[in-house]
Amino acid sequence: MAEQATFTVRRVTEPEPALLDSLHAVITHLVEEGAALGWVEPPSRSEIGDLLGDLVHESDLDDACLAVAESSAGAVVGFAYWSRRIGETEQPHADIGRVAVSSSARGGGLGQRLVTELIDYARLAGIEILTLDVRGNNHAAMALYERLGFREYGRIPDFVAIGDQRWDNVYFWLDLRPDEHDLRLHGDAPTGPGASEVR
Repeated sequence: MAEQATFTVRRVTEPEPALLDSLHAVITHLVEEGAALGWVEPPSRSEIGDLLGDLVHESDLDDACLAVAESSAGAVVGFAYWSRRIGETEQPHADIGRVAVSSSARGGGLGQRLVTELIDYARLAGIEILTLDVRGNNHAAMALYERLGFREYGRIPDFVAIGDQRWDNVYFWLDLRPDEHDLRLHGDAPTGPGASEVR
């Protein structure tokens, strides 16, 4: 079991050329182990460089948050990130893209520390709703998200495809709006732009 105190979790806010190789190495290892990260084959170093560059650039605008977990030697052993939604009516919200911890660092609460870092910064950035999706066979991840207050809001049966195998895609959300706010919440009331009466 990994010792929680062995690792540092921090937010990445500036370009760090040395970080790219370590991040690419851990992602390659995770994908080769079969981690549910959306890649069937390990991504190229260039692809991870583009992702890292985009997240760092967007973090300047509070439109993204990248958190990494590092060993005492400085090697990346886990990472997680969210990106703000780009649709004009969805900009108060963000999606968690990926959360991953190396198999050698699991068991010490590192995944929870990474997701908590994302949640804390989402609040500071004014994110109202944080969403994510997870493969239906990843029960440990779903239990983690539920412990942190996320609620399941739906699933598409047998949607995730790898070869001839299929799994559910399960969707979660976390409401970060404070109890006291000035928002006017209409839910499904037939009012406002685009409204129509129930038939």
